[in-house]
Amino acid sequence: MPYYTLIPDATIDLNAETPVISLGNSLILNELSGSTEFDQYDVGSPGATTLQPGDTFTTSGGGAPLSGTYAGSGTVSTAAAGVTVPNPLPGLPPLASLTVQLNPIDADYMVDGNGNVYLITEEPFDQSHLGVTVSGSLSGIPLVATSVPISQLGNVLPVGPVLNAVQSTLDTVVVNTAYDPNGTLPLDAEDVTCFVAGTLIETKDGLVSVEDLKLGDLIATRDNGYQPIRWIGSVKLSPAALATQPKLRPIRIKAGALGDNTPSSDLLVSPQHRVLVRSKVALKMFGALEVLVAAKQLLQIEGVDVAADMESVEYFHFLFDRHEVVHSNGAATESLYTGAQALKSVGKAAREEIFALFPQLRDADFTPEPARPMPSGRKARKLANRHLQHDRAMVC
Repeated sequence: MPYYTLIPDATIDLNAETPVISLGNSLILNELSGSTEFDQYDVGSPGATTLQPGDTFTTSGGGAPLSGTYAGSGTVSTAAAGVTVPNPLPGLPPLASLTVQLNPIDADYMVDGNGNVYLITEEPFDQSHLGVTVSGSLSGIPLVATSVPISQLGNVLPVGPVLNAVQSTLDTVVVNTAYDPNGTLPLDAEDVTCFVAGTLIETKDGLVSVEDLKLGDLIATRDNGYQPIRWIGSVKLSPAALATQPKLRPIRIKAGALGDNTPSSDLLVSPQHRVLVRSKVALKMFGALEVLVAAKQLLQIEGVDVAADMESVEYFHFLFDRHEVVHSNGAATESLYTGAQALKSVGKAAREEIFALFPQLRDADFTPEPARPMPSGRKARKLANRHLQHDRAMVC
């Protein structure tokens, strides 16, 4: 998941013929903190696959949404810094004679409406994710160049004055940025929320393969009895499409992976398709016994894997008057949620059909009511990890 981080006092003049970044006063590494995770880029151009300089977008999911203009890409790094710790005993080599340097970080840049500049990275700016390379010698003995997260420096350096000196140096090291105002940001087209052909959906007439469903068919829902399908659509992804966009490969949830007989047979869904988790762990974390979690956030659960064996796939999605929980291969899963990002995934023609049925969705300020709480990616992964730690089923 991406993160955004404020660069204090930085500016980028987006109106310049060739924009440049100014860091104001010297930017110190420990000033880059407070990274905020988000799930998706909400872009103004439906079907966009790349952010170009000047494109506007809003982050969605996770922390507070942030709106701004894409301003290019670059690399964040530091110069190599020397660290010498004298030996208190005369005539002996220094306790340490080291060189430390932040490992370069690929980043993108965003400018908000107030002119604040943000870094967008795949990892947060914290000591568990920032890597450094250390080389030199300890007490005259050569140290093989080692790259570790800052939080793990104690595993390669002696605790005490040496570790303290290195940490102090890193706290005050000056950050450099290599800035490309023409850089672009590829967007992952992984926001499709669909069932794979062959999935059995519980209907008033029994179990029906999703590809055989029709408008008006009555589908069993968890909350509102049988509801008629108002819209249904599909998309085929060829072997070439899956090869170039591997994040669109379906997720296979094996029979029983979520709980007793849940699902009752292997279930294949798109990575963003949410499945229902019902547990006391969810209740403690979110104040709700049941939540909806994207399948891709459950990959650490045994029996939940990317279906790498599928050479092609056909996805189906269907829509009711409201977001619903339905039954697919014996597991509770969502119908199509008509949030802004999901609507961008269905294509222009399909989107116009949906807008004709539900004109309120054209309103950018309208947010449909989800059938259950939908935790962000970070919180959903934490939920899955807690189930693993306590050996609890995801549905109980």
